Amino acid sequence: MSENEAFSLVENFADEAVDILKDLIKIKTVVPPGNNYEEIVKYLEPQFAKLGFETERVTVPEEKVKRIPVPLEGPRVNLVANKVFGNDKPYITFYAHTDVVPVEEKWSVPPFQGIVREGRIYGRGAGDMKGFIATVLLALKVINELDLKPNYNLNCVMCTDEEIGVYPGVYYLVDQGYVKGDVICGEAVHQIIGIGTAGSIVFNVTVKGRSAHTMAFWTAINAVENTVPVLEELLKLKEKVMERRSEVPGLPTPYGDKMMPLFSINMIKGGVKENIIPSECRFSIDRRYIPEEEEEEVVAEFMETVEAARKKSQALAIETNVLRAYKPLKVSPQKPIVKKLAAAVKHVTGLDVGYLGAAGATDMGYVAEKGHDVAIMGVGDLLSNFHGADESINIEDMVKYAKEIVHLLCFQKM
Repeated sequence: MSENEAFSLVENFADEAVDILKDLIKIKTVVPPGNNYEEIVKYLEPQFAKLGFETERVTVPEEKVKRIPVPLEGPRVNLVANKVFGNDKPYITFYAHTDVVPVEEKWSVPPFQGIVREGRIYGRGAGDMKGFIATVLLALKVINELDLKPNYNLNCVMCTDEEIGVYPGVYYLVDQGYVKGDVICGEAVHQIIGIGTAGSIVFNVTVKGRSAHTMAFWTAINAVENTVPVLEELLKLKEKVMERRSEVPGLPTPYGDKMMPLFSINMIKGGVKENIIPSECRFSIDRRYIPEEEEEEVVAEFMETVEAARKKSQALAIETNVLRAYKPLKVSPQKPIVKKLAAAVKHVTGLDVGYLGAAGATDMGYVAEKGHDVAIMGVGDLLSNFHGADESINIEDMVKYAKEIVHLLCFQKM
């Protein structure tokens, strides 16, 4: 069977893949609460089974889920699909998360319908990352229809809770040995391989004071006012942090073309009424750290800064909660799985891939930490608007990516 015949079949089955993606978009796996994981697994399980895959539902234990400090509903059901083509063959795992972020902005189309318009399919999760699931199924259908013999054993993991982190489904799967061999993660943009992602920590700070009527201000301690010296010290730390750069290349910005850390005070709340001196002020900081930074050092320098601010504030107490959401990831372009994926793109499109890092975080850092080489490339493009209104992907990119998967698995020289 020739590769050209396989590629023709990819094109013939493309409409079926689009229908699958429409169905996936219609299943509202928005997290929080993430209460439809059983429904999407119920849909995907027979899709893999009819292609000859053995499937298993794996539910994250409740004690693990309790680590995640957001309101969740329903069991955290993950799907593992496995097909062995030879006991002597290495494994490749295709990873996708099944959860999506909420819809907040106004869309030009219904966000959970999977609307096709001018060669693109629109819907929440189209790019991040249900489109990749449909693309993998398209490639696997062609392989099954033509009875091709991949050079690898295949493992597919469809996972929960990536969008909220802390302990998403793939953490449990990798801890339990369900992730096998090298991993291809279908995040982000087609023809760009991600070689770096940021670690993510959220610092929640509560400044305590004492309330009173405004006219009796001398009896009170204003928590909002006494938050100011804390913020001043943290903004000094921000200046220091933002000067750091990774070796990993990133998108060109006014700050350079290297991946950089982030330090952003994104939420603040204090007071209940204009004539009551506030007894409490809370704020949160989103800290993204580059692979060259150590997690414990990131936490330590933050806590030291808060301690220094404590001496300048009259607050009764300053409480800090540390939420470790994601591990950082740094991947060499020379890793075999990265080179193979890049070669597949070149073979199909004639184009060289780009290699970039980003301050976005993913659950792949933990997977790599557990000993798996990871290649990250999604089915989106620069118009996909991940997490935003009118999220979409180009259907032609699904076709290209499916061909690349078929080539990598079945025709590429080992």
